[in-house]
Amino acid sequence: MNKNRLKFLLAAALIGLAGCSQESGNSADSAEMKQLVYGMASEIEKVNPVLDESQEIDALLFRGLTKPNAKNQVTPDLAESWEISDDQLTYVFTLRQDAAWQDGEPVTAEDVKFTFDQIQNPETNTPIAGEFNEIAAVEVTGDYEITMIVHRPFPPLLDKLKIGIIPEHLLRGEDLNTTEFNQNPVGNGPFKLKKWGSDQTITLERNEAYYGPAPKLDEVVFKAVPDANTRILQLKTGEIDLALIAPNQLASTKESDSYSVHEIPTADYRAVLYNFDLPLFQDKRVRQAMNHAVNRDELVKGILAGKGEPAYGPLQKSWAGTSDEEGYTYNPEKAEQLLAEAGWVKDSDGVLVKDGQRFEFELVSPIQDTVRVALANVVSEQLKPFGIVAKPKPVDQNAIDYGGEDALIIGWGSEFDPDDHTYRLFHSSEIGDGQYNFGSYQNAKVDELLMKARTTADVDERTAYYHQFQEELSIDPPYNFLVYLQALYGVNENVSGISTRTLGHHGFGVLWNIEEWDKKIE
Repeated sequence: MNKNRLKFLLAAALIGLAGCSQESGNSADSAEMKQLVYGMASEIEKVNPVLDESQEIDALLFRGLTKPNAKNQVTPDLAESWEISDDQLTYVFTLRQDAAWQDGEPVTAEDVKFTFDQIQNPETNTPIAGEFNEIAAVEVTGDYEITMIVHRPFPPLLDKLKIGIIPEHLLRGEDLNTTEFNQNPVGNGPFKLKKWGSDQTITLERNEAYYGPAPKLDEVVFKAVPDANTRILQLKTGEIDLALIAPNQLASTKESDSYSVHEIPTADYRAVLYNFDLPLFQDKRVRQAMNHAVNRDELVKGILAGKGEPAYGPLQKSWAGTSDEEGYTYNPEKAEQLLAEAGWVKDSDGVLVKDGQRFEFELVSPIQDTVRVALANVVSEQLKPFGIVAKPKPVDQNAIDYGGEDALIIGWGSEFDPDDHTYRLFHSSEIGDGQYNFGSYQNAKVDELLMKARTTADVDERTAYYHQFQEELSIDPPYNFLVYLQALYGVNENVSGISTRTLGHHGFGVLWNIEEWDKKIE
C-alpha cells in the first residue's frame, strides 16, 4: 500500500470515528442541533469538484481561489489577492495561509497546481476541461503563491477559478474517477463529511477549523427525494427543510403550511436541442421554422404558471445579452413559409413529407423533471398543425443518450461570465468525449466569435462579439429556446438566510451563502 493511500484511509477512518462519536451523543444534544435537510431530486453518486461542478454539496466541502458575491461578482476566497500582468497573460495569486484540509494539512500552492493539472489531464476526462484550456501553465512560485499563464488574454478566468481545490497529498497517484475519496471527501470548506448513509443520505457537520465565517447551522443533510409530490409532502411534515418545487405544485401550498415558497430569479432556460447528425435538422430553414412555430407566451402561462418568461437565446440574463427577439417570436405564417422553401409538403395525413421522409422525430425529456415532460408534450402539440410530428418520449434521466437522441428538452444557463454555458455548449471543439455540445452543432462563425469573446480583454469588444454570436444563433439555431424559469424553493418557516441572488441552471447555487443560513429551534 502506498503512502498516499494509507494517509487517505487514515483520514477517512478519523472522519468516520468522529461521526460515530457524535451520533452516539445524547438526545438532548440532538434536540438542540440546528440541522438543515435539503430534499434533492436525485442521489449524489460522488463528490469531487473536478468531475462535476454542478452539485450544491461541492461548495460546502471545497472552496476555490475565488467565489461569487451576492451580485455574482468575483471576490477572493482561498486566494486572498492576485496581480495580473499588463499583457493579461500572467496571473500571480497569493493564497491565504490559514486554510487547512479537514485532516489538518495546510492548503498550499501544490494543491492548486495539482487540481488544475488533473482538470487538464486527458485521463481524468472531465467535461469541464474545455473551461480551462486557455491555461498554458500553472507554476508553484512559493508555498502560498501560484502563477498561472494563459495562452492569450482570458477574462473569464477569475470567474472560473471558483471551482473547488482538491488535496494533492491524498489524491496523488489516484484515479480521480474511481478513487474512494469521492465517497469519503476531505475538503477545506465550511462543512465536513459526517456520514454517507447506505440510503445515500449525506450528512455534513460544521467544520470548526474553517477559515471563513463560522456557519450558524450545525449540520446540513442532503437527502434524495426523487418524487416531486413526496418532496412537497415532506416539506409539509417538516421532514425536509428545503426543496426545489415545480410550478404546478404552487396551488397545493397553503398559508397554514410550515413552509413558504421563495421565487428566485435565474439564468436557467429550457430549450429543444437538435441532433445535427440527423439529416432532418441540417437545413437551418427547418430549425428557423420550428422556432417561429412555438408560442412561448403560452408555455410560460400554462406550464410555468407565469413564474418565468419566454426565452430567445442563451444570454438573455447576461450583461452580454441582447434584447433582439425578432428571430424567435411566434410567427405561424413565417414558419409555414420557411418549411415550404425547404421543400416540405403535407401529405394526406397532414404530415410534412420530403423525398419520401416524414417529418417525425422523438422528443426526449427526463421523466423525473415534470416541467420538461410538460414542455415536450405542449411543444409537440404546438408543432402538430404545421405537419411536424414530435413524439414526446419521457425517459429515466440516467438512461438518456445525450448525444444520440433525436431531440431533447435541455436545460442550461449561467449567472456568471457569458463564456460559461456558451463556449462549452456551442463551440465545435466541445463535441464528443463527454463534452457538452450534445447535438454536435458546428458553425465556423460561432466558433470564431466565441473564441474572440473569451480571449478579448476589452469589455465593450467582448459585448460586441457576444451580440454577433447571438445574431448568428438566430440565423443558424442550435436549439429552439423556450422559456426561462424562476427557481421556486420551498423553505421551512424556521429557516432563514436564503438569498435572492440570481441562480443558475436547475436553480443551482441556492446554498452559496450557507454560512449565513440559520434555523430556529422550537
